[in-house]
Amino acid sequence: MDTLTRMRAFIDVVEAEGFSAAARKIGRSKALLSKYVRELEDELGALLLNRTTRQFSMTEAGHTYYRRASEIVREVDSLADAVRESSGDVRGRIK
Repeated sequence: MDTLTRMRAFIDVVEAEGFSAAARKIGRSKALLSKYVRELEDELGALLLNRTTRQFSMTEAGHTYYRRASEIVREVDSLADAVRESSGDVRGRIK
């Protein structure tokens, strides 16, 4: 699994204020989002979220990562849009 996918999962969980709400919002399972966030934490070697059965809170590392990851994801999305727009390829169905 790539880091960008895990990063997006973390951002979705934070912005939806929970795993269940994020799962409903993006159409993925809560277990999958939890797995992605856990893998991201393992990759970074840092805890991003303090979890209990009912809620979560971001750690200091989580706050830092969220701010920077949000910027990165916006930039990646913006870059992809710019490339698509400048490619000049005609897309769609011909009637």
